[in-house]
Amino acid sequence: MASILITGSGRRLGRGLALNYALKGWNVILHYNNSNEIAYHTLKEIKSIGVNATIFQADVKNFDDFKAGFERILNDIEYPEVLVNNAAIYPSSRNLSNTDEWLWDEVMNTNLKAYFLISKLFSEKAKTGSRVINIASLGAFQIWKGRIPYNVSKAGVIQLTKALAKDLAPKISVNSVSPGSIDIENEAPTDGLALKVENIPMKRYGNIKDVFDAVYFFSTASSYITGQNINVDGGYYL
Repeated sequence: MASILITGSGRRLGRGLALNYALKGWNVILHYNNSNEIAYHTLKEIKSIGVNATIFQADVKNFDDFKAGFERILNDIEYPEVLVNNAAIYPSSRNLSNTDEWLWDEVMNTNLKAYFLISKLFSEKAKTGSRVINIASLGAFQIWKGRIPYNVSKAGVIQLTKALAKDLAPKISVNSVSPGSIDIENEAPTDGLALKVENIPMKRYGNIKDVFDAVYFFSTASSYITGQNINVDGGYYL
């Protein structure tokens, strides 16, 4: 039975991905930072499906803390074959004059640097044929008003994906998935992300299953596919 590590799986997209992998029979390693109650509820749901699951808490900006938590839970579950880098932050809209160094570092360290360091950690003991899947964003290809750090960080994720794909080949494949506007059940749309449905060629918002299908494809498709990105946006970027 395959095993997967998903960062930022305490809520929203990460939680949805974790549950869908469990339904496919995968063992799941859940990572979360602040969403303690939701994360442990997700763990309980996954275990009720009948797969093995474990959980650890860490701030991805504190790499030593993350590494210690990851290594600790390996006593309870096999080493994952797939890493999904999903942990990210989306700060409120600010123009350049209101974007200070602290905010820039906070976004870059969470959305980009952590992906690099966690991928490096994962690759050290990952077996041949393992996969890294980075969650980027449609914002990697567009400039959104007041989102300079976010747009740049997600553009960096795309380039990091390509760089890691080349460096880790032929042992590990590395790809990315870029969601557009995703409707998550029982949660309000993230501020600034909801596009008008009439502007989306497929005439609907995406959902967790749409994103999962793309991520799962990279988890199970030929390892010959590497350094690629899939936009899950209903054709909006066209």
